[in-house]
Amino acid sequence: MNNRAYLFFFLLLLIIGAFYVYQKYQKAPSIQFSNLPVRTLQNEVFNLQSLKGKKVIVCMAASWCPNCIDELNELSQIKTESLADVEVLVLSDESIEKIEQFKSRRNYPFTFLKLNADFASIGINSIPTSYILNTKFEVVKQSVGIIQWSDPSTLQHLKTLMD
Repeated sequence: MNNRAYLFFFLLLLIIGAFYVYQKYQKAPSIQFSNLPVRTLQNEVFNLQSLKGKKVIVCMAASWCPNCIDELNELSQIKTESLADVEVLVLSDESIEKIEQFKSRRNYPFTFLKLNADFASIGINSIPTSYILNTKFEVVKQSVGIIQWSDPSTLQHLKTLMD
């Protein structure tokens, strides 16, 4: 093979690798929330489908994740005045004890739930990963990374999607 062939092969591998990384770490997977097995902090089965008819934000997060804490802090600051009609769920794959400690230490006004599997088993490879669900319980937006909830235009856009 000549140098052009090596260069072409190298560039092709680079593009395939970049696509793989994007798909795995920067694109939120599609999740069927009606079938997602979760438990309350009292270790009771929680049926996510029971939230149909409500606007819902689902944040996949963990207590050890600085970006998750930043996003949850921002959501907490605007929850009462800007998201009063929105149910905010925080799903974690950590133990119920860790989730309870995290919630009480931070005093977040959200519903915390324990995912009955690890994040990787449902395709979550990067957190925070957030899902916005409308009143029909349809995912209308999914995002990997921090959402700037305090940005008025972002907040208004996301609230409009939930209707």
